[in-house]
Amino acid sequence: MKRTRPLAALALCVCLLLSCLPGASALQIHGYSEGFAQAEEDGKWGFAGPDGTVAIPLQYNSVVSFSLGMAAVNLNGRLGVIRPDGKYLIEPEYDTLMPAGYGLYIAQKGGGWGVVSVLPYQSAAGKKTNQIYPLIYDSVEVGKSGGLDALILTAQDGGKTVVPLYQLPGQLAALGVEGSQFPLTRGKLPSFSDVKGKDWFSLWVDIAYNTGIMAGTGGTSFEPGRAVTVAEAIQMAANMESRYRGDDFHTTSHVSNPWYNSAVSYCQASGIITADQFDSYTRQITRRELAQVFAATSLAKSLTERNSLTRVKAAVGDVSAADPAAPAIWGLYAKGILTGVDGSLSYRPDDAVTRSEAAALASRLARPEQRVDLF
Repeated sequence: MKRTRPLAALALCVCLLLSCLPGASALQIHGYSEGFAQAEEDGKWGFAGPDGTVAIPLQYNSVVSFSLGMAAVNLNGRLGVIRPDGKYLIEPEYDTLMPAGYGLYIAQKGGGWGVVSVLPYQSAAGKKTNQIYPLIYDSVEVGKSGGLDALILTAQDGGKTVVPLYQLPGQLAALGVEGSQFPLTRGKLPSFSDVKGKDWFSLWVDIAYNTGIMAGTGGTSFEPGRAVTVAEAIQMAANMESRYRGDDFHTTSHVSNPWYNSAVSYCQASGIITADQFDSYTRQITRRELAQVFAATSLAKSLTERNSLTRVKAAVGDVSAADPAAPAIWGLYAKGILTGVDGSLSYRPDDAVTRSEAAALASRLARPEQRVDLF
């Protein structure tokens, strides 16, 4: 025993010395964006989490920083797009991928160019596909047409198809692409002084802001740790409902006293809340109440189950069948919106909910590619 410890210490010193020698392998971490940093070791790239350890395996030739919950990756010379858990939104099979906004990428494979989506849809032939424009064009680019930003698709015979970018959300909706009511606008990112790229919630703040569900609280602040009030939750629900239904509430300037009256009236008229549901609109909302409000939106009601409801009921131990909010809470878990506050999927229904937590829920409701498979 007296000889083992010095030998172990010597071995550790040798390992540390070798790691400092020129050419020695060491994990290199670059700037954070949406909770992840590009990470490289021995020529392989992946992503590190906020604690500096590898969160997405180092297996790629190169990677691009996360933006709005998506990152392009190069795997053995083929390009694809992943989400924050490393799952592919676009399989790595393309020679070129360039973001065009709205969850769309200009794609090239071999001699063909087209446009692909991070979200698939059922084609007219009944097949699942993510090709919005098939890879049959000689070139595709984002350029100007009539003073507007547009997709310009050039056929092999020289003919051109010009699609103004503002028309893309409508095209996606017509094709039945889920989430098209909440398009991701390229480059529309907040710059809140209290939200940093290393924060776990920066992804959700980016998406909630980009889709118009949430805004800042004044100046350059978002106040991610502040508790959400009943009025703020109702305003978020109104924004989601209006965008999902395609009416003009979310595009109209509302002047009311108090400020939340118009959202309250809209949510009451939409059946999201009742007139006597809350004793005060200015107090903090509980996690139980937030689930009830969000689950009552047309958007939430439209979603299908992706996690077994039976397994959810058994797993979420702090929500009982006697709780009037249980169907709403369990339903949001089953639909991939709620993930719990710990590894046991606990919900803590009586707790307050922070603005960062509310941003996560709203973002998963709005954007299908960010919903979670629990089991």
